Amino acid sequence: MENKEGRGVLTDNASKVIKLRDGRLLGYAEYGVSEGKPVFYFHGTPSSRLEARLFNEAAQQLNARIISIDRPGMGISSFKRGRQILDWPRDVIELADVLGIGCFAVMGFSGGGPYAAAAAFKIPERLTAAIIISGAGPPNAPGTTNGMSW
Repeated sequence: MENKEGRGVLTDNASKVIKLRDGRLLGYAEYGVSEGKPVFYFHGTPSSRLEARLFNEAAQQLNARIISIDRPGMGISSFKRGRQILDWPRDVIELADVLGIGCFAVMGFSGGGPYAAAAAFKIPERLTAAIIISGAGPPNAPGTTNGMSW
């Protein structure tokens, strides 16, 4: 399928999987334009790779290729015992390498925000941009719940 500019529009790409070097499965979905500017999307909590479907039309209009990844233990990605947020960029790099993508942007929404920050910290040489939308901070940080009702 092509859009009016003749670029390949991604369809039926919601349940892709790769096997990582450590044997885990990493699930992802693709939205937007197949040859568009690559953006790795990190979903909120709780959610999955399917959340990025909301950006499909905008991605087509902006010539973007959104690759939305399930974090370990979510969606169709394997659980990883003892994982830390700073482990995440290794999974992202493995997927980018499999897809033949050198440089890319990352975008984290809500609970995905810390994962975008981890990518910016650990792999800045691969990033063209890092975007955090309504990013979640540590829930136990001083003052985080001030003014909130239970």
